[in-house]
Amino acid sequence: MDLLPSKSFEFSTTDYWEAFFKLRGSKSFEWYGEYPELSSHLHKYMKPKETILVVGCGNSKLSGDLYDVGYRNITNIDISKTAIKQMKSLHGETRPEMIFEEMDALNMTFGSENFNVVFDKGTLDALFSDDKPETRGRINKFINEIDRVLRVGGRYIVVSLLQQHILKFLLDTFIDKGWMIRVCRCFDAEDKTFKEQGVKPLPVFIVV
Repeated sequence: MDLLPSKSFEFSTTDYWEAFFKLRGSKSFEWYGEYPELSSHLHKYMKPKETILVVGCGNSKLSGDLYDVGYRNITNIDISKTAIKQMKSLHGETRPEMIFEEMDALNMTFGSENFNVVFDKGTLDALFSDDKPETRGRINKFINEIDRVLRVGGRYIVVSLLQQHILKFLLDTFIDKGWMIRVCRCFDAEDKTFKEQGVKPLPVFIVV
């Protein structure tokens, strides 16, 4: 199996991510930058004592990095059983307060108004791989679940490449729900990509 799917819609399937993490093994996979490149934005919009939900955590190191600087109320979910097993094995002893659960972000089992922050690094982009009606239906369900589990005054923080259809959807959705919206460009994440790969990186944004 190639790490990249043959069709973009596969990014939204459990089977693809199960195969992906089994093939990749325990080596972390990072979408759009790591903690050092994103930390200045994250610390501005999430506080250590807040309850944080990371949707589509994969086997990213970012939750562990946040935990190590004082963010102890972190719950991580992913549809991949393999990714969650890897993360429990990696963090279980050294970061005992951190929670990992196999769960579909479109059908979460948490009660309503459970979290101050929902953090999404690449999950919206993976789910929103095209602008077809069935995809939009899936994304609406995803956003409604995020809205449900967020407390009043909570924040949905998205790290994204902001393709045109995604940007339009976020602007329309945030306005429709009466949410304030902020868009920040993550130059540090882009610079790291350029230094490591020697290619012009795609622009990376954080939407809050």
